[in-house]
Amino acid sequence: MTGHHDVVERLRTVVGIPVVPYAPDGGVDLALTGQLADRLITSGLGAITPNGNTGEFYALTPRERADVARTVTEVARDRAVVIVGVGLDPATARAEAEAAAELGAHAVMVHQPVLPYMSRRGWVEYVAAVAHAVPGLAVLPYVSSPAVRGADVAALAHQAGNVVGVKYSVPDPVAFAETVQDTDADLLWIAGLAESYAPSAWQAGARAFTSGLVNVAPDVSFDLLDALRQDDAARAAAVWRRIREFEQLRARDRSADNVSVVKEAMHQMGLCDRSVRPPSTTLAEPDRAAITRILDDWKVAA
Repeated sequence: MTGHHDVVERLRTVVGIPVVPYAPDGGVDLALTGQLADRLITSGLGAITPNGNTGEFYALTPRERADVARTVTEVARDRAVVIVGVGLDPATARAEAEAAAELGAHAVMVHQPVLPYMSRRGWVEYVAAVAHAVPGLAVLPYVSSPAVRGADVAALAHQAGNVVGVKYSVPDPVAFAETVQDTDADLLWIAGLAESYAPSAWQAGARAFTSGLVNVAPDVSFDLLDALRQDDAARAAAVWRRIREFEQLRARDRSADNVSVVKEAMHQMGLCDRSVRPPSTTLAEPDRAAITRILDDWKVAA
């Protein structure tokens, strides 16, 4: 790739967040991690984020996060843009961003800080510190707090020129539209709440969306992207209705089963085990049956 501009252009797509499969002993199955990443990229996925939330970022140890980032980066190489998720305390976020650069990743996605006492200026300083540590990488902050506003995003972009876009995950379409309008910077806006919010976010200026669903049915995600690019509202609405129940299961109870629903579907497809780590839990039998019915309706195959 020739630089940050090239990365941005290639990010105008579905940004897949791969799951992390576990082995029978409870550890991360790195061989299968690589196989699943290859399956996504071979299917046509152009951007992939190891150590994202669908990858159970906060449930992994530092060593596991490093291993997952290395495995996915080695599998992807330049076949897809690799955006490694980093976060936690400032020193860890900077160190893991630097490690991603050494691996050959193209970008880092800076998770929303989890400290309960976050000031707007503190958020800018936190993300800027990570960006300054890796000037050669594109940087995408993950915004899931409504406290972060357009002026803050603009201040960050002016402080760190390698901040090239924003993954916006506040479940409020009006807040998203206002944040885009109030940001005095040329950035790529990524709908961070996946396919459910992608159509409304597209209207407000998003030109990419994240996806956990892509682990299960890549063609469905790509169909929505194409409909949005073609300004085909009827087709986009049809895809939205098709995935609605699946995404509602993931969003239920403040996204308690976000990962569990995806892994259950993958388990039924024979792709990986359904196991997740606390504080997530596997699905109860009625929900497993609902996933079976949805997969039958979608007619997806591994």
